[in-house]
Amino acid sequence: MFEMETRLARVKAGLGARAADLTDRSPWEWYAESCPCGLPPGECREHPRARTSQRPPAGDWRVWAYVAGRGAGKTRAGACWVQNRAKAGIMKVGCLIAPTAADIRDVMVEGASGLLAVAPPWCRPRFEPSKRRVAWPNGARAVCLSGEEPERARGLNVDTLWADELACWQRAESTWDLAMLALRAGTNPQALITTTPRRLSVLRRILAEATTVQTTDTTYANQAHLPREFLEQIVALYEKTRLGRQEIYAEFLDTTDGVWFARFDPARHVSVEAEYDRMYYVRCAIDAGTSRHTAAVFYQIRHHNGLAPPRVTVFGDYHALDVVSRKNAFAIKELSRQLPCFGKIDCVRLDPAASARSSLGPAAYSEYEQVFGPQLVARWPRHLVLDGLETIDLLLESGNLLIHPRCKRLKEAFQTYSRQRRRGEWIDYPADSHPEEDLIDALRGGIRDAFPEGLAPPPNLRPVHAQRVF
Repeated sequence: MFEMETRLARVKAGLGARAADLTDRSPWEWYAESCPCGLPPGECREHPRARTSQRPPAGDWRVWAYVAGRGAGKTRAGACWVQNRAKAGIMKVGCLIAPTAADIRDVMVEGASGLLAVAPPWCRPRFEPSKRRVAWPNGARAVCLSGEEPERARGLNVDTLWADELACWQRAESTWDLAMLALRAGTNPQALITTTPRRLSVLRRILAEATTVQTTDTTYANQAHLPREFLEQIVALYEKTRLGRQEIYAEFLDTTDGVWFARFDPARHVSVEAEYDRMYYVRCAIDAGTSRHTAAVFYQIRHHNGLAPPRVTVFGDYHALDVVSRKNAFAIKELSRQLPCFGKIDCVRLDPAASARSSLGPAAYSEYEQVFGPQLVARWPRHLVLDGLETIDLLLESGNLLIHPRCKRLKEAFQTYSRQRRRGEWIDYPADSHPEEDLIDALRGGIRDAFPEGLAPPPNLRPVHAQRVF
């Protein structure tokens, strides 16, 4: 009897709490001018309120571009905008687009600031992944698309479009153009872009159009809702760097040429201080995929106390063209004996392409195992090319990447590594076939192996890029 009474009391308490939630709607009034606590918009945790930049602009516009730094509240702004249009009956059929299908689920819908999290209990949508849509109780629905499949936008007729991280869509221009052709339903069809800034021709074209209104924010505008550890990492790693201007302050960084590592300075980054130190592990990263080139770097990770990035020192490099895997493996091992480490190697990391299902891939990995031993050989983690290059850039800007003068090939690779040129513009993606590019790839993979999450904030606070994974 006592147990039944206890259960009944719990049920009543739950119903009472739910009724209270339905009665007190103040926590869900995102566009209210103030909160019951009297705090300015954006300051109160109990009553989230949109800052000025997170509110739909006044006037007649077709596209609202909210360009902001990491953690500035872009996802929340987008989710609340869509939720408000659905609740008000403005949105009958909408469209959600992210870099990948997984991003739609993990960020736009089920994320900490996604549609399910910001919706009040009385108007909470239902996610139907098998149908690729989100459905609201009042009949409104939103179709889910990814920036990888522009053709799926054909035939749609929508009144609301939320485009998240457009600058990272793999096929951004064609996806956007087809989505905008579908944005023609209702009396006031509108689109919202929430993105961090990147040089992308389609994004710059959108921002230049007369029907586009742009708002912007820095990461620090949302610091009341960000973990202290996240802010400390940003200050330590990104502040006063070129990458920080883009990722924190939401600046579009233009380049006058295609040189990728514009910050590389031989006077600063080439030094005998990068010489082998017996106090640290010797790591060897080898780019031994399916191309004609094979490259390797010998490097060490020197950790510092505090939040400062560790120092990466490269004291040996190797590059060969049209040499079979077994000969490359023996040549790299012989080079280690000639270097000051006298043959000491604590780990060998190969690129994931060494496991490709081709005549070269599996043979390469097997032959490196035979030469170095299976206990030393493994593949470095798969990661996005831009993430790896950003980590190298960050180390260069902070002065924590040093190359020994004997690494002449790697030095040349840093000076010649370039961007692709598309339709007369330099874009944020590496050009193919630059001299000894495999040396940069080897270093990128080796650093990612040492730091699987990169020298960046935790993954749940970072945007996801749509570039191919290698």
